[in-house]
Amino acid sequence: MTNTSLAPRPRSRRLTRTAVVGSAAAALLLAGCGADAEASADALIVGTDLTYPPYAYFVGETPSGFDPDITAALAEELGVEAQYSDTRFEQLIPGLKAGQFNVIASALYITAERAQEVDFIPYFSTGNSILVTEGSDPLADAADLCGLTVGVIKGGDIVQRLRTDASAECTAAGSEPIDVREFTTDPEATQAMLSGQLDAHVTDAAVAASLVENDDVDVTITSTQILYPIPVGLAVAKGDSDTRQQLEKALEDLRSSGRYAELLDQYNLEEPNEDQIAEILGS
Repeated sequence: MTNTSLAPRPRSRRLTRTAVVGSAAAALLLAGCGADAEASADALIVGTDLTYPPYAYFVGETPSGFDPDITAALAEELGVEAQYSDTRFEQLIPGLKAGQFNVIASALYITAERAQEVDFIPYFSTGNSILVTEGSDPLADAADLCGLTVGVIKGGDIVQRLRTDASAECTAAGSEPIDVREFTTDPEATQAMLSGQLDAHVTDAAVAASLVENDDVDVTITSTQILYPIPVGLAVAKGDSDTRQQLEKALEDLRSSGRYAELLDQYNLEEPNEDQIAEILGS
């Protein structure tokens, strides 16, 4: 299946807290909550979970963070507008497949399983960190999570990493498996840990660092290195080669202009590792 424009298949879409970025002035024009919006051929419609700083979050009613910043820059290169559909993480791929947006930009880890459902455009690399409340015993790596109750974001790659891979290593070593608890948003997992419901919270390394920098949240990172390093991709519908090629070209233009490197540096991110991508995707 190949789409011939940046807009998804014509349909009525219900957007929650939708923002539009004009390509010339990059001004944000907020639509009302729950307003119906029709896709247009001159719009890049972005599905993102706006509860996930520093990647995507609201400042007031303005979508902010790395993903809104880079997609606004991509839209500007394409000469179109960027619109943001605030969508919970586990609903992003279903929403893309249903034609609710053109692209997912929401720190979506590249996995072989997801690559069967979407086409990826790698744009940075990351991994996970272990968070605990201030004063708790440090947990250095996944092996230290054996037998503990650990919160994660629902639908994230980390769910199976801990529930399957790490827990198998726990039982092989004679320990209890990890009790993995899924939460609809990352802040809910953090709050559950702070209220004593969890022993730890495992989340994206940049998200964890953002929480530690927040003076109102008494948490600390105790993992000694990045857990499960992985490339991250923008995602388009499977077979939507037109949108994928346009975004790849726009990303290359950002790279040539130096804007891409500036954004990575601003958010302390790195370019994706090509060998790692090839290993995951089997190519």
